[in-house]
Amino acid sequence: MDRETLLKALNKPSPYGPDVDLDRFNVGPTGREHLGEEEIDKISSRLGFGGGLLRKADYLQVNESVLSRSMREKLAERGAVVLPTSEALKKLNWAREYSWKLVSPDTDKYTAATSLYGNELGFFIYVPPNTKIKDPIYTCLFITKKGFAQLLHNIVIVDDGAELNLITGCGVPDQPVGSLHVGISEYYVGKRGKLTYTMIHAWAPDMVVRPRTAVRVGEGGEYVSYYVIYSPVESLQTYPKVYLSEGGRATLNSIVVSEGSGVYDVGSAIVLEGRDSAGEILSRNLGRGSSFIYARSRIEGRAGPSRGHIECLGLIENSSATIESLPEISSSNPEAILTHEAAIGKISEDLINYLLSKGFSEEEARTAIIKGFLNIEEPKLPQQVREVIKRTIEYIASKATG
Repeated sequence: MDRETLLKALNKPSPYGPDVDLDRFNVGPTGREHLGEEEIDKISSRLGFGGGLLRKADYLQVNESVLSRSMREKLAERGAVVLPTSEALKKLNWAREYSWKLVSPDTDKYTAATSLYGNELGFFIYVPPNTKIKDPIYTCLFITKKGFAQLLHNIVIVDDGAELNLITGCGVPDQPVGSLHVGISEYYVGKRGKLTYTMIHAWAPDMVVRPRTAVRVGEGGEYVSYYVIYSPVESLQTYPKVYLSEGGRATLNSIVVSEGSGVYDVGSAIVLEGRDSAGEILSRNLGRGSSFIYARSRIEGRAGPSRGHIECLGLIENSSATIESLPEISSSNPEAILTHEAAIGKISEDLINYLLSKGFSEEEARTAIIKGFLNIEEPKLPQQVREVIKRTIEYIASKATG
């Protein structure tokens, strides 16, 4: 795409979420970064990664610096590739066939800025055919600079019959930085391949977050995602879209816990393009403070037989928070069966009283209820990943009532 088109796209707002003036943020190299062990452990705890795990991350990027490359040699023995995207696009000619193919650079001002000024920072992962990597690969993307624009481009390719479990933690230290995070993610799952993707966000009240994700799943392939955000933000807007080929499967889970006066515009979409494809979108939204949550979801049935289901549940802790559920189902094929259900309410007083009668304190009762509400069982995730999610939800529940 030519530079003039991209420069015009810098003025193109997203159809969703608050518009943001990109001139607020600085773009460019920040110099070599360093994180102390105490800071690393603090961020690990916020992400639910547990002590020490972050230091072993397969890909760790702070602002624009890549700090950790552990396990790359071990994965290379099995033919897998974990590289910064810029390095992969220089060394591997075939990698360019996957770059900016699912997400167009002129989609909006955030994709245009990443294409123009991001320098192809981010991670590139390739898993060759029939290679099943059972141990999760951890990638971590942090911002420590104030007023900084972190513009990332991530590409993941899981080839035919291969499997990958990917966990990404994005965050800032527990302090204001007033920065922008944009992550362009293009994921490809080959025939009968499987990708499980868990993303945990831990930001600050002055952060602007704009991930852009698209996934293409080949015949008989499967994509399972689990997205968690529980920190305050200025605004977050994301709407990942998954395209399913014949026999493809997708399950998109999201947990949104709002705080302060932030705007959380979180959506998911699945397009059933192939026969016998199936998709499910499940979301749990906990509204707190004076925040606003838009819970968007959409399933399109373009082929049949196929099926899709949306389930969106919201819980409001006080009268200042707002949750708006926006489920959409659309079909152009009579053999596509699509359903949705949505509900928003408050914590049941009867349930609290029941737990009080069983000896729980009110704080313990509310913690147990919130933990139960947020927990989405996802048996398709490996046990190690479920443990990370479990720790994160326990952390959220304790903070929600603490």
